[in-house]
Amino acid sequence: MKLTVRIAALICCFLLGTLSCVSVNLGDHTAKRAKGVSVSPPGQPFSAQAREDVDAAWKNNKNGNLISYLSDCQDETDPSLDNIVEGALAGLSGLHLESTQNPTILGREGRRVAATGKVDGVPTQIDLLAFKRNRCIYLLSYVGVERSFALDHAHFDTFIQGFRAP
Repeated sequence: MKLTVRIAALICCFLLGTLSCVSVNLGDHTAKRAKGVSVSPPGQPFSAQAREDVDAAWKNNKNGNLISYLSDCQDETDPSLDNIVEGALAGLSGLHLESTQNPTILGREGRRVAATGKVDGVPTQIDLLAFKRNRCIYLLSYVGVERSFALDHAHFDTFIQGFRAP
């Protein structure tokens, strides 16, 4: 499943970038991205990041927290929401699910998961939302190191509210 490989790579790239290490892009760029997506970018202290591994990303440069979204409109396997989430969290060792919700997003069933774990020994938290709409998979995520995760979490909730997929 190409989407989950890219999101796992995103988590690793986030942490490597936060820790000022060299990052290697492991993502597959052959996905067909969704057209016509409308977002309300998170405000300050976030700034847009040019990344090839996601459709769009915004980073708080002070603490490294990252909000992003990824779409894939050509995954022929049609994975379940649980499989999408499972794959996205595969990069976290010592994974602990804090919460799982099944919200309705743009008229579709979604899966929102908050989790903690470690990437390369660094305590990490993630809040992600997966849903499908019109033959596309969408994965919205907020990733941060444990010590600063709560500082920007409200920005992610606002981002989700302003996200529109065709």
